[in-house]
Amino acid sequence: MNGGLVIQLAFDCAAATSLYALVALAAALAYSGSGVYHLAIGQVAIAGALVAANGVQSGWPVWLAVVVGVAIAAALSAGAERSLVATSIGRPLLAAVLLLAGAVVLREVLEGAFPRTAYAFPSPSATYRVLGGFVHASDLLTIAVVLAAAVAGAAVIRMTTLGAALRLTANAPGAAELIGVDTARMRMLSFGVGGSLAAVAMLLAAPRFPLAATGGVVLALRGIAAAAAGDMRSPAGIVGAAALIAVAQVIAGFFLGSGGEAIANATAVLLIAARFGARLLR
Repeated sequence: MNGGLVIQLAFDCAAATSLYALVALAAALAYSGSGVYHLAIGQVAIAGALVAANGVQSGWPVWLAVVVGVAIAAALSAGAERSLVATSIGRPLLAAVLLLAGAVVLREVLEGAFPRTAYAFPSPSATYRVLGGFVHASDLLTIAVVLAAAVAGAAVIRMTTLGAALRLTANAPGAAELIGVDTARMRMLSFGVGGSLAAVAMLLAAPRFPLAATGGVVLALRGIAAAAAGDMRSPAGIVGAAALIAVAQVIAGFFLGSGGEAIANATAVLLIAARFGARLLR
């Protein structure tokens, strides 16, 4: 394996890691405020992405399509929190089941509204040759956007009043309410922001995953698996698990072709099983 190919695979792994980590951090954000696994996150994300893709094909500027798509995903996610999670406070399993049911209903709606097998969304098409390997501009964009989002998110969480309210709601909701924090609003906000981040990931993933009504399942599975492996709280653990899934996908895909997708999904399932197995053994 020559140096150029190593660089090519390294950038492929970094871009895939970025995508899965972004979805994982979105799911972890929703979980931090509610204690509920956001099992509808892939479906709200694909809803926003489909609106954005359809908007571009209708002649909208790309920036406007992105803003509208991300806003719709945020609204759907926040609405799911208000209608499904808030009504099940203290019963996280019921809330997760309701979110899953809501995702199924939303998928049916999307299949009626967006019946094509895939919708295109523009992404950078340039390819750079490095030491005999190829680096895609779309991968560089993905890495840059996710890094920027991570830095901005960390700054908000650590240095703003809003971030302090979110942290307190996640760690001690009772104490947060005692000092006047509107924890219901914080939970809705965490779901809304999580949905918007997942929609961004879905749009960035357009060159890798088809934008279709059923297209959010795989990305959501891998992201939620990475979040669960990181215990929904450890950024380092989440990114490490996302990298493990990405490496499994890219390296197995290099040797097995489309079989790499199955290996990546199996890795995600094993991470989830290992996490919940460890909890049962405590």
